[in-house]
Amino acid sequence: MQDTLTVLTQLMVAERPTLLRLMYRIIKNRDAAEDAVQSLFEKIQRVEQTLIIGSPKAYLYRLAANLAIDHARSLCRREDVQDSIDELLWLEDDTPTAEQSTAAKKQLARVEDMIETLPEPMKTFFCLNRFHGLTQTEIARRSGKSVSIVNRYIHQALDRLSAVRED
Repeated sequence: MQDTLTVLTQLMVAERPTLLRLMYRIIKNRDAAEDAVQSLFEKIQRVEQTLIIGSPKAYLYRLAANLAIDHARSLCRREDVQDSIDELLWLEDDTPTAEQSTAAKKQLARVEDMIETLPEPMKTFFCLNRFHGLTQTEIARRSGKSVSIVNRYIHQALDRLSAVRED
């Protein structure tokens, strides 16, 4: 009677083309399927000699299918990692150009000038709301004005600001 290693090795040599097709169907990559067949050969070399296998062909095909699934998962993980690396390496540079920076500075200067020219209490209400984070209710309580008046002043300031930004 032949030992387990010899039986599995002979069976693998005879079934190699079929095993390769099986593994290719699972992995969907020819090179990876070839690697999986090689891994299968290495795996059967490590099978215990004392192991009694009732159906060596079924055992070999089960090993092949399991290895192919493992290889497919590993390949998928590697591709995901590579895609993540590629995304990080090819991020667009969102640093503004010199022209964009100059235009933004000019626009900011116009906005600051517009805010400085706002009449009181519109300027104060707008600054308290937009720069200091106070709610309209808090501003109304502090100034002794109604919430609707504070709201109207802030909206008027925003309308003026919008007009300056559109120019």
